[in-house]
Amino acid sequence: SQIVSLRMIKNEDEIKTIKKAISITKEGIISMAKNIKPNMKEYEVESYFDFEIKRLGVSAHAFNTICAAGKNATVLHYEDNNQDCTDGDLILFDLGAEYNYYCSDISRTIPINGKFTELQKQIYSIVLNCMKEVEKAAKPGITLRDLNDIAKKSLSKGCIDIGLISKEEEIEKYYFHSIGHSLGLDTHDVWISDSKLEVGSVITNEPGLYIEEEGIGIRLEDDLLITDFGCTNLSNDIPIEIEDIENLMR
Repeated sequence: SQIVSLRMIKNEDEIKTIKKAISITKEGIISMAKNIKPNMKEYEVESYFDFEIKRLGVSAHAFNTICAAGKNATVLHYEDNNQDCTDGDLILFDLGAEYNYYCSDISRTIPINGKFTELQKQIYSIVLNCMKEVEKAAKPGITLRDLNDIAKKSLSKGCIDIGLISKEEEIEKYYFHSIGHSLGLDTHDVWISDSKLEVGSVITNEPGLYIEEEGIGIRLEDDLLITDFGCTNLSNDIPIEIEDIENLMR
C-alpha cells in the first residue's frame, strides 16, 4: 500500500509527462474533428487519431480507443469501431495517448456533420454543466464518491428540467458509471477506495448521458490536477463548448 500511496500523488515531472500526453491527444482529436464526414466508418475517423499521435512520437495508446457513432455511444465500452457515421448523429470519442509510460484519458462528443441539433444541444449542455460543477467542487479533502453524488444531482436536475425523468433516482437509467478515477501510469491508476483527494492527485471528470431511445450517447471527459485551493483542468484547451466545436468543424 506504500507504493499505492506514492502513485496516488504525482510529482512535477509526472504532471509534466501527463500534460504532454494530453497535448498529443488534443492534436489527434482536432484531426478527427476536422476530417470526419457523414458515411465514413468509425475506424476511418479513428485512423486520423492514430496517425496524428504517431506523427507526434507516440507509439502506444493509453487504452483501446472508443469511437462510437449514433446509438453505439450508448454502449459503455463499445470498441468495435466498424459502423457507419450517419449524417445527423453524434460520435463519441474516448481515447488517450501514452507518453513516457504516462496516460491521458479524454472524451469528446461531436456532431458527425458539424452541427448539433436542438435536442443534442440540450442533452450536451446538461452533461457539460455537470462537468463544470464537478470541476468546481474538486479539491483536497473530497472523495471521488462525493464528486459522483454531485454529478448525479446535477445530471438528474437537468434531465428533470427537460422532462426526461420525473424524479432524481431515475437518473440511473441514463447515467450508469462513476464520475472519475485516478490517472497516471495506468489509465485507471491505483487508488485506495474512499481516499480523500490530495494536492497532486490526478483524476478524470467524465459525466455522461446515454439515451438509447434517442440514439444519443454523450460523454465528456477532462483530466484534473488537484491543487491547494481546488483543481486545474489539464485538458481545458481541447475544444468542448458547442460553439467552439462547430467552429472547429467548419
